[in-house]
Amino acid sequence: MSRRGRPLWLACGLAGLLSAGVLAAPSAETATLRPTFGGVLLEAHLLPGSAQSLTGVWSDTGHAKLLRCTPSCQAVKEIPLTGPLIVSQSSPYRVVLGGTFKVGKRVKVLLRFGQSDLIAVEALVTATPSR
Repeated sequence: MSRRGRPLWLACGLAGLLSAGVLAAPSAETATLRPTFGGVLLEAHLLPGSAQSLTGVWSDTGHAKLLRCTPSCQAVKEIPLTGPLIVSQSSPYRVVLGGTFKVGKRVKVLLRFGQSDLIAVEALVTATPSR
């Protein structure tokens, strides 16, 4: 392969990896916060990209609890991600922020995937409490 063709070949290979989601950055969609006992429950659709796990969540009130709820809830250090995941009241994994939140307020939430990928999302506090 000539030196001229090498950058084009590398660019095509990188584009293929990105389109396959291998090197994609993580993201979160449709983030809302629902009141629960002592705080709010994050409901979001997580797209992990190349990240293997969700390792932390923070807001102005502090660090969130990451929970595995099968059958009862227990705190975990990370939530494994093998593909898109919905965290909610009805999912096996949940994220709960402690504190007082006003209905209708938009809250900035920081999510950490793995050890380095950080994303910020804005979540609306809704009136419907979680059960």
